[in-house]
Amino acid sequence: MKKVFATLTAGALLVASASAQLDLVVTEVMSNSSHGGGPSNGDWWELYNNGSSAVDLDGYIWNDSNDPTADHSIFPSFTLSVGSAVVIVDESSGNIDDFVSDWGGGFDAISKSDFTGDDDFSGLGSSGDSIYLYNPSGTLLTEVTFGSMASPNDGKSFAWDTAGNAIAGYSVAGVDGAFIAISDDGVAPGTDVGSPGITVPEPNAFAALAGILTFAFCLTRRR
Repeated sequence: MKKVFATLTAGALLVASASAQLDLVVTEVMSNSSHGGGPSNGDWWELYNNGSSAVDLDGYIWNDSNDPTADHSIFPSFTLSVGSAVVIVDESSGNIDDFVSDWGGGFDAISKSDFTGDDDFSGLGSSGDSIYLYNPSGTLLTEVTFGSMASPNDGKSFAWDTAGNAIAGYSVAGVDGAFIAISDDGVAPGTDVGSPGITVPEPNAFAALAGILTFAFCLTRRR
């Protein structure tokens, strides 16, 4: 009976842990496009609202250094609705519509031209880097670290689910919503692989608990 109780306790802890969610989650990063020019060549990353209320990103800060005052980019006013994502792009405002179109459309994107601060877009290293997101007061909210996107893996993004759990490896077309870009500067087909605007749901904690309870029940049947 003690073993079963311990198993049930572990299950409860699992659910409690899964319920401790970040409100804002970095869900994808592309730091090295596979093509050399055009409106989709710039680095980009995706921010998802996993909270219970909309967030106005006005004054929020991001960079690739664990210091909100270093080489930082300050968000413009943009309301990120619950369950929605926005893509931050290292492209001028005149290229944003083409960037979105190259990836099939249907998502929001913010140009580096709309940011203020020391830097309009902190350069993301193709050999590996990090993204840090802070609130307007400079409090760290979330961070991700990713590996190299150098050849032969250039043009393949890294992704995380909506709870911030890393999805192993590089994006693969047809897996977890990733696909090959529709075009590159309007010329089809594209070459980069990712899923801007498409997020991967977090694991269902209740499904995990159901499995644990089933296992516990089987243990009691065997005693």
